Amino acid sequence: MRVARIFSDNMVLQQGIYAPVWGWADSGATVRISMSEKEYETVADDTGKWLVKMEPLPAGGPYTLSVSCGGQKEVFKNVMIGEVWLASGQSNMNYRVGAVLSADEVIKDANYADIREFCTPEVVSRTPHADLTGGEWKVCTPETVKGFSAVAYFFARALHLDKKVPVGIIHTSWSGTICEAWISAEMLYTIPAFKNRVIEEIYKSDEDWAALHQLGVEKDREREKIVQTTQVGLKQGAHKLSFNDKAWKEEAYPVYPPRVGLGGYQLLWLRKEVTLSKEALGEDLILHLGKVMTGDVTYFNGVEVGRERWDGVRSYRVPAKLLRKGKNVIAVRLLSEWGNGRLGDEASDPYLHSADNQVRISLKGQWKYNGEIEPKLPVGRGYSNNITCMYNTKIAPLLPYGIRGFLWYQGEGNSGQPELYKQLQPTMITDWRIRFEQGYLPFLFVQLPNISGGSCQYFREAQAESLQLPNVGMAVSIDVGDPYDIHPNNKKPVGERLYLSAKEMVYKDSVGVFQGPVYDSFRIEGNKIRMKFKSTGSGLMSKDGKDLRTFEVAGEDGKYVPAKAVIEGNDVLVWSDAVKKPLSARHAWDSNPAVNLYNKEGLPATSFRTNKEL
Repeated sequence: MRVARIFSDNMVLQQGIYAPVWGWADSGATVRISMSEKEYETVADDTGKWLVKMEPLPAGGPYTLSVSCGGQKEVFKNVMIGEVWLASGQSNMNYRVGAVLSADEVIKDANYADIREFCTPEVVSRTPHADLTGGEWKVCTPETVKGFSAVAYFFARALHLDKKVPVGIIHTSWSGTICEAWISAEMLYTIPAFKNRVIEEIYKSDEDWAALHQLGVEKDREREKIVQTTQVGLKQGAHKLSFNDKAWKEEAYPVYPPRVGLGGYQLLWLRKEVTLSKEALGEDLILHLGKVMTGDVTYFNGVEVGRERWDGVRSYRVPAKLLRKGKNVIAVRLLSEWGNGRLGDEASDPYLHSADNQVRISLKGQWKYNGEIEPKLPVGRGYSNNITCMYNTKIAPLLPYGIRGFLWYQGEGNSGQPELYKQLQPTMITDWRIRFEQGYLPFLFVQLPNISGGSCQYFREAQAESLQLPNVGMAVSIDVGDPYDIHPNNKKPVGERLYLSAKEMVYKDSVGVFQGPVYDSFRIEGNKIRMKFKSTGSGLMSKDGKDLRTFEVAGEDGKYVPAKAVIEGNDVLVWSDAVKKPLSARHAWDSNPAVNLYNKEGLPATSFRTNKEL
């Protein structure tokens, strides 16, 4: 006899429902379950599966759950009854608390014994798994919270502090995954674009994705070994002051490897010459490189002064003994991963400075670079993005665990196909609701944040179309992204805005405002367009007190031009002197808009347009 792996010590079961408990035993064997002075009995079916639905319980605990069959017995301790949410998606849901903005403070305060997380293992399969291969429920402490999903944690914390109930998060995301990987074969087959793929790649195929994926894992290990052990650049002296780099190419700071033809996974060297005066010598200096992605080993005049392996700002102390009058050289061995590597970004201001800033030397301008010195990095093929794969290993084994709803943060992997996503996300929502057999379970998702480049406004619009389904809510993050990082570290407002949506939709006790201003309708008034909004709360406002930005209008020619905009009650009036007969308007219609239209509760308006034909 065994119990499904989702059940362990410290678990949280959903309050107020007939909570399922299941597992496997010999066919026909009697299985007994007991908890909270209640006892249940069932018999394993012909396949060996057994399932009991326990009577509803209110929030509370701790309890002990016992499951026995014949001479076997499993006992689960410290079981709580509360609110359970399934959190899924790709890297921004997988982003951990240990890397968030002000992480040290967040971690220090994370003593919440009634918040628990179960993180599902990363496994691939062409067919649905009946059970997980590992995982356990972990109680939230400053030690464990570092590995929790940040968005899910901030959601859980807000829920716990508000409702004073235990909160369980089933964290089942995988970085880099696309939506079609999270949908079952049966439901994906209903989307015409995937019908033939489902037939060929799932039903007719006998490929062992797990074995093939393992080959990729081994290649990735080989890559990591190279990163950790290669000495080619050091042996050539690429880090030294005397090294001859005249043949190297140059690029102005910030340096993005993909922009100079070094995409994917790369190890490259960068060098910058710095001239120091006599006055700059005699005390340690601080080397501020700006934001670095993903890893670096940094040298000053041939001596290592620091190394990191994370996405973030780099500042290293340069000992005074390394400084010399005249020519000095900063050398950086940069690891670029996923084609997202960089030395700096447009918001960074790199410089070498003294503690009192009497010495301050800019490091902008030209940097020399070379991507040919170190060995090429092998990249294994992953199978996590195969159609249905994530459903098979990260959703199917959880069925039919009792939950309150879903949290979803995904889209970057599909952002280039907004029209297809209009089918994918609603299909997935319906699929999961059917599989969990708990009705129209609430589905709350994060709309993609602001980011430089691309056309995310079309994708945000595609995401928002899922709001037409019942019990679906959206957290707007258009103002809390990082223009130069697809993985912004400010996850707190994202999780808390998801909870605002839950507070309104699920717990029915919001104060009436759970989102920013929502475009409702428009009418043309002469040479102006009046746009009406819902969810205005205490009123509309310009958050920074300046004129409203990111509004545009278009006339018969369909060409949008920047527009003036003023607030009139719960309306916004927009116009441009260049458009005498406006037909349509739009707001924040850019991948990285500097929005300032908010309600007075501090929540922003997102991207929208009044006419999708223009």
